[in-house]
Amino acid sequence: MLIAPVYRIGIVTCGAEKLADYFPTSAEPDLVPTEPPFTPDDQLLVDELRCRGHEVSALIWGEETAHLAERFDRVVIRSAWDYMDSDAQRSAFLGWLERLRMTGLVVENEPAVMLWLMDKRYLLDFAAVGVPIVPTQWITRYESIDLEAFVERHVSAIVKPAVSAAGAGLEFLRDRMAARAFLPEFAARCRQGAQLVQPFIPEIQTNGEWSLIYLGGEYSHGVHKRPATGEIMVHAERGGSLCFADPPSSVRQLGDRVAAGVPRAFALRHGHACRMPLYLRIDIIETATGGLLSECEGVEPELFFRGRLGSAARFAELLERRSV
Repeated sequence: MLIAPVYRIGIVTCGAEKLADYFPTSAEPDLVPTEPPFTPDDQLLVDELRCRGHEVSALIWGEETAHLAERFDRVVIRSAWDYMDSDAQRSAFLGWLERLRMTGLVVENEPAVMLWLMDKRYLLDFAAVGVPIVPTQWITRYESIDLEAFVERHVSAIVKPAVSAAGAGLEFLRDRMAARAFLPEFAARCRQGAQLVQPFIPEIQTNGEWSLIYLGGEYSHGVHKRPATGEIMVHAERGGSLCFADPPSSVRQLGDRVAAGVPRAFALRHGHACRMPLYLRIDIIETATGGLLSECEGVEPELFFRGRLGSAARFAELLERRSV
């Protein structure tokens, strides 16, 4: 009888103090960490892996990588939520991923895929393989556009750094006057790094946003998020609400297209396809015509294991299988 191997698994997260920014929330007031620095969501995965006999411990990103192979057999990037707290943190995280890639460790998701998905320019890669996205204009560093004219054409707009997470740096330009007032800040941002400029999609305030979780490229479960009244941000820590539900068929079909399209979209930038990521969270804004991809998150998304019984077990099973 074959005996499944036992692995030493490092779950990459951030310092425990950062979790206070996310837990608890008004949407889930009882959701608090029980074994920090693991998040409550990741705790379900940690418990499942331990039940399967694996040795699991937290790995705070930024730790020296030279000796990680002596401590771990597998590394899973999960909740490095503070990497966007500053430009210095972001640069440090990018460098750390590059060094992690050189260790020879099995890393999920693969660093090359995570580095690709950290820059929201990837939305244009998905558009190129036929995925409907939130219309996106990518502004390279030191470039600019006529922001007032853009807002006048689209009524209102969203500006955000090409590398961002959890709504960090997002600016909602409600009208042309707001765009005009934002011009000095916009110019400064363009000097600092690439920016995204998008028309504001009003359905975010009425239909909210769907987060679809995919494990190994297969749909697992869905979360419906809505912003607070009069707001545009759906994040629970920003006052949004969430419920666990399966999305409408049009949204699910789009999610399936996005997941299946990841290797091809990646290949447009890198010249070769990637292996299907172990996990993805695909965010879609439901519209009258079906939906628009707003984000494909494979770096540090909350996977909402508590939303579907057995999803943490499915993740653990896939991790074991992919480790062979």
